[in-house]
Amino acid sequence: MAQKHFFQPLLPGFHSHLTIPVAFFSKHIQGRNDQKTTAKLTSDAASEKTWEVKTEDGRRLTDGWKEFALAHDLRVGDILIFRQEKDMSFHVTLFGPSCCAIQYDSCLDDKNNIRKINSKKNNPKREAECSSSSDPSCFLANVMPSTLRYDSLNLPRSFVRANGLETSSGDIVLMNEKGRSWTLSLKQRLCGRSYITRGWRSFFSANGLKAGDFFTLKLIKRVGTLVLLHKSPSHRESKENEGSEADDEIESLSTESDSDEESNQDEKSLIKRRISIWKASSSPSQNSFVKLTLKPYNVIKCVLFLPKPFTDLHGITVGTKMSLMDKQGVKWSTKLRSEGKRIRMAGGWKDFFKANCVKTGESVKLKLIWEEDTSCVLKFCSKVKP
Repeated sequence: MAQKHFFQPLLPGFHSHLTIPVAFFSKHIQGRNDQKTTAKLTSDAASEKTWEVKTEDGRRLTDGWKEFALAHDLRVGDILIFRQEKDMSFHVTLFGPSCCAIQYDSCLDDKNNIRKINSKKNNPKREAECSSSSDPSCFLANVMPSTLRYDSLNLPRSFVRANGLETSSGDIVLMNEKGRSWTLSLKQRLCGRSYITRGWRSFFSANGLKAGDFFTLKLIKRVGTLVLLHKSPSHRESKENEGSEADDEIESLSTESDSDEESNQDEKSLIKRRISIWKASSSPSQNSFVKLTLKPYNVIKCVLFLPKPFTDLHGITVGTKMSLMDKQGVKWSTKLRSEGKRIRMAGGWKDFFKANCVKTGESVKLKLIWEEDTSCVLKFCSKVKP
């Protein structure tokens, strides 16, 4: 009998949970007498270990999933293929953004400690992707939850070798383009891996970096105390982060129709609105954005729906804690309610739109940011064309 598979690309916020696709669940899991509330995951990275992960509603992997993700150093853009072994037992194959299988060096202790798996493994392909081939003094890094939790960041081995840092240890200075500096510690692990620790949280906070963000460091001083320069994003990247209204960004942000009735609209116009749904972009970073339009119907009925493809993709449910946030960081809490197959926001959104001067007929671009576990924020980026 052929084995059954499904795949999931990892999007921002994936550390809190992962959702089994509806089609796979309904066909191969739902309705079985032996349906379990715990999933068992294995991988080639640690073939003798099994991770037990709790499930909610049968589809949503929650408690234990974060440990699996951290242990395998999973990152935004990775692709996971789940092969169903039996019932809720899956073997997970891991691929990087380049669609090449991720390989891990053997650097585990006898106890197979998860934290040591997370801190000591190495992925040569990823390091080749993160290091700049044209400039070996640069490398690209990702702010992972494990970096914030353990205040530690592994250096790519290709970067270490290219700059002769295999045995280096001691103070290392991080400097931004404004000249502000932070002194951290460069250390060596027993398995020969170089890492920087003691000070990342302060550095990230001061430079506006959050979990899931990427940043570039360049070695500018090799003699004496090492100095790494933090390079700001390019102008193009900055515009995207600030919610620019470039056409290529907005094309994937069309929103699902909020109602089955539109006052003073003819039939053709209504059909046109209905087929203008939110579509996932081929760029994972763009899938965290959504466009919402404030219509007369929303104000009259006091109801505002989130596009179903958007909530399905990100695993947003009525159990998700959500807030709306403006550019200054002010938040408005909202509760999520289900209505049919869609999810709507109950409360908070009217005050949010009013505070940001959004009028009926206008549209806004919002960015989804996962904070922790089942808590997320929709951050105001800009007004956009309806």
